Amino acid sequence: MKTIITTLNAKYIHTSLALRWLYVSNKDACDLDFREYTIKERLEAVADELLATGCDVLGMSVYIWNVSHIEQLVSILKRRKPDLILVVGGPEVTYEPEHFLNVWDIDYVISGEGEFVLGELVQCLERGGIPDIPGISSRGHISKVAVKADLDRLSKLPSPYLLERDRDNLGNRLVYFETSRGCPYQCQYCLSSREKGVRYFPMGYILENLGALIKAGARQIKFLDRTFNLNKLHTRAIFDFLIQNYRQGLSCQFEIYADLLTDEMIDYLNNSLPENYFRFEIGIQSTYEPTNIAVKRKQDFPLLADNIRKLMDGGKVVLHLDLIAGLPHETYARFVRSFNDVFALGGKEVQLGFLKMLRGTNLRRESEKYGYSYNEEAPYEINFNADISSEELHRIHEAEHALEKYWNSGRFTLTMHEIFTFYYKDRYFEFFDELGQYCVEQQFPARGYQLEDVFACLHRFLLNKGIDLFESLRRDYYANFTLRPPGFWDDALDKKTKKRLLYDIGQDKSFLRKHGLNRKMIEKQAAINLISGPTYLLTLFLNEGEKTLRKEIIYEF
Repeated sequence: MKTIITTLNAKYIHTSLALRWLYVSNKDACDLDFREYTIKERLEAVADELLATGCDVLGMSVYIWNVSHIEQLVSILKRRKPDLILVVGGPEVTYEPEHFLNVWDIDYVISGEGEFVLGELVQCLERGGIPDIPGISSRGHISKVAVKADLDRLSKLPSPYLLERDRDNLGNRLVYFETSRGCPYQCQYCLSSREKGVRYFPMGYILENLGALIKAGARQIKFLDRTFNLNKLHTRAIFDFLIQNYRQGLSCQFEIYADLLTDEMIDYLNNSLPENYFRFEIGIQSTYEPTNIAVKRKQDFPLLADNIRKLMDGGKVVLHLDLIAGLPHETYARFVRSFNDVFALGGKEVQLGFLKMLRGTNLRRESEKYGYSYNEEAPYEINFNADISSEELHRIHEAEHALEKYWNSGRFTLTMHEIFTFYYKDRYFEFFDELGQYCVEQQFPARGYQLEDVFACLHRFLLNKGIDLFESLRRDYYANFTLRPPGFWDDALDKKTKKRLLYDIGQDKSFLRKHGLNRKMIEKQAAINLISGPTYLLTLFLNEGEKTLRKEIIYEF
């Protein structure tokens, strides 16, 4: 039976490791291949291509970001080819197979890690048998097992990371990599809490594949391990290897439990790492202990915060800190405190997420206990609970939009430093909240805006607060460009005047010699701004190889 496995990724740069594992596990025993698409593609066109393969069995990997699209795709496929055998798997369907078999027009659900059971299913169907396989559910039989694959057996298969079809795109797409499966923690809002224990791939297999990826030109490797630094020896061996095999242009991303970091490990990273090579995602979620107890999240915030500050002081690791709004017992006021606690740590990015009642989680099953109302459609985001209202969550959403534009974008480094040093010290959420409300009042669009508009909006907001940070904003604005930009402000100089001034400066040979410039640089690569009277600021955009250097010079006529 010809079998195709597929999924819809969130973006083109993402790749599905699940499909690749299923492929290398079954390609020699079954007539099997894989195709991957994105959620932005037209589903009728996706169905056309899948049906054109002539497949008898179609397997689809289902996640929270593609579940609604897969449901529509299932309907299209079954309408056009009723005898097509449809199999779904993935975290979204694993713990509620009966629901999807009742609601979707599908034939089988695989619960858990399907690398080997998929092949068993296809071979059973080829023999005309009725599948009775652990982890495989059908309308006549619901399996209570979420299967686990033997990692030693997987490690003996051809590598899913080095398929010939992927080699040309390694430098353009995100490579997902796993060194372990499972999670030791029991966070009640997370599906990983359903997995008991942590299993590791053999170290030789891990290092061999990492070395090959680095040599092949991979640019971004994201490690999927739920708690990468759980095992100290395992962690150190991989860090050692990556540091020893550092290649410029490569970055690696890990999910780190900061409580587990030791001073020895922090010193090692601070002293050994090239800058911007490692990025740590650290889930803090809340700093309120009753909340952490309710969701069974073990966390020592003072220790965690101290470890993060030490990493920040080292300046080598890029830190991405996570928060979740809407957890049990956390009121609006208490969430603001959690946000400020976390933001004060200085992470390059602060990811503000909103609680989602994922299928299969204990928190979803106990939602009534905490007064939750949530959306029944993916991504199952909450509307409110007993401690926080829908209006308060909406307000946090608006603050999150401002956070993304003005902090996580990294475009406002100088301005943000001044704001939080002199005007909103220790009041980080208050700033993003007020700015978010201002954007709503001004009807600033959530998307589809120009960079000039983002700068102008912040400038107007600050002026309304009696704060003038125009000089910092202008420097931040210029730092976003490699060529002379138009500007976000109402300029005192018209285009004709600017052109004449730059021409006159370009004739000043002593000035040009002093600063190592020439007339063409002044006329083509310099922005000019009036400071006062005869004094002007020249900002030059100078290209040196792949880098753009911005040089500021005061010029007086």
